[in-house]
Amino acid sequence: MSASRRFDRDELNPDQHHRAVLGLVQALGGRLRTSGEVAQALTLTVTYADRTQTTRTRSLTEPTAHTPALAAARAILTGFGLQRARVRTLAVRAERLHPAEDTVHQVTFDAHDDKLRRLETALDKAATRYGPGITGAASTFPRAG
Repeated sequence: MSASRRFDRDELNPDQHHRAVLGLVQALGGRLRTSGEVAQALTLTVTYADRTQTTRTRSLTEPTAHTPALAAARAILTGFGLQRARVRTLAVRAERLHPAEDTVHQVTFDAHDDKLRRLETALDKAATRYGPGITGAASTFPRAG
């Protein structure tokens, strides 16, 4: 399962790259949860202006569809060390998918994580009712001005 973002023009701004990856991770997490699946790995592919590509894969600590855990894709992007790279497309792919019902989530005493999971459920319901892209992290929305 994958999500991609093609920029209207070659994007040089690393903040825009990270914003796009976060938006892709949110979309991918929602699709995973809707389909009842979890991912064990993420692959990030960067396509440059000259159509060359760089791809990296990272295994996740546990199978998940939880957006903050999937945000590991941002760490992959940081690992590329793109400085002034002319990026045309970013794609995030969830790999080694399994049914969510067959996986075990490590229970923690982290109240913050519990809140994020409840919030994620509410955001998924809003997206189901009003359509995709209606909710998300503020940093994924275009800046005014």
